[in-house]
Amino acid sequence: MFKKLKLSLLILCLPFAALAADFEAGNQYEVLNTKKSATPQVTEFFSFYCPHCFKFEPVAKALASTLPEGTEFVKNHVNFLGGVSKQTQSNLSYAYLIAKQHGKGEQVADQIFHSIHIQRAPLQNIKDVKALLATNGISGDVFDSEIASMPVISAEKAMQDKQNKYSEMGALTGVPTFIVNDKYKININTIKSQEQLDALVKFLLEQ
Repeated sequence: MFKKLKLSLLILCLPFAALAADFEAGNQYEVLNTKKSATPQVTEFFSFYCPHCFKFEPVAKALASTLPEGTEFVKNHVNFLGGVSKQTQSNLSYAYLIAKQHGKGEQVADQIFHSIHIQRAPLQNIKDVKALLATNGISGDVFDSEIASMPVISAEKAMQDKQNKYSEMGALTGVPTFIVNDKYKININTIKSQEQLDALVKFLLEQ
């Protein structure tokens, strides 16, 4: 019985072991010249205005749902896309951060993506952003108060600081980009399936 159990566990581990054996620096991922994060985390750099990020959102959600317990999935909205002012892009960062404070981050993020890429309403006017949050129970007065609050201002600045840090070292040249433990950048163009992405992230979290 014990031998059968050991064999079953080994068989279950084989697919991941086979995938992990194929992962190598310079191919599926890059090792960055940075200090590893103190706690396990996966950071997704993305933009609501990026069509690739919109299409990749189901993959990102699936990845977040399979992370080991204690691992944080961080969505870091960037403001460097061309064609839209930095302030307009930052307004969506503020909206997402305010929604997170009310436990509605994912819900509001879905609606922002839908507005821009399905309804073709780009949310370039702050009034439109406020109206979207209002439909989620976050009033205009609450929005005005929180967008000027230090927690939200500091969180948005932290997003910009993080994007600048990785941009300056050449690790962040476009979105979506995934970085594990602040140390490993995934070369997303080498990934062929959700299973492979999940396995690679698990592999990097254990490094």
